[in-house]
Amino acid sequence: MRQRWIGVLLTLAACVATVWLWLDGGLGLYVHPRYFAFTVVAAVVGIVVVVASFIVRVPADEVADGGVGRRAWRRALSIVVVVLCVFGAGSLILLPPATLTSATADQRSVNGGTVVGAGAQQATGDTADFGVKEWATALRQSTDLQGIAGSPATLTGFISADPDDPQNVFFVTRFFVTCCAADAQPVGVAVYQPDWKQSLALDDWVEVTGAFDLNPSVKSRQPMVLVPQQVSEVDEPNDPYVY
Repeated sequence: MRQRWIGVLLTLAACVATVWLWLDGGLGLYVHPRYFAFTVVAAVVGIVVVVASFIVRVPADEVADGGVGRRAWRRALSIVVVVLCVFGAGSLILLPPATLTSATADQRSVNGGTVVGAGAQQATGDTADFGVKEWATALRQSTDLQGIAGSPATLTGFISADPDDPQNVFFVTRFFVTCCAADAQPVGVAVYQPDWKQSLALDDWVEVTGAFDLNPSVKSRQPMVLVPQQVSEVDEPNDPYVY
């Protein structure tokens, strides 16, 4: 019987937290928008199932469970699980959901995943609407970086350091999400600004306006960088991820 109620509490905690995040506008920090409807419907169905479980009566388990010591151990484990369920659900509801940061970007390697999306079009065409994802993809796919040199760009993202030259080069970074935050892949465009840490910091959200050129850094392995004309700190957008 106790195991049944643990399962009920786990389901209820997860479903209520999911619906709350959706109502509060924070679900996008965990799930791709295309899956919002599926996720919310599944959570509502889960809540209905939980309510039904209160109505359905299960016969009491009269089988001996192995003695007083074993019962005490199982009771203690049950209490721990219940506390963790309540704490987890409460954290999702009461604490603001956090965006992935430069620490995660370093762990997953900026531009280290599969090239994705709309940046496959030629960067020599209309690039007025290119964002971080499109430029990062175009730079990786281009066989003529000289043709990109001089192209203007205005990009918004958070700062993560170039591991090869963290003093002079940083990435304007965004997380590309295909399903949920667990599979989010950091994509970024390298920016050459010597001693950038004097005026900026990791995880600062910035808008960088400039033009592309060959990388003057002798340490960085990024062949092309955005040479900034202006770097402005901005607020984190309501939807920090790209899709």
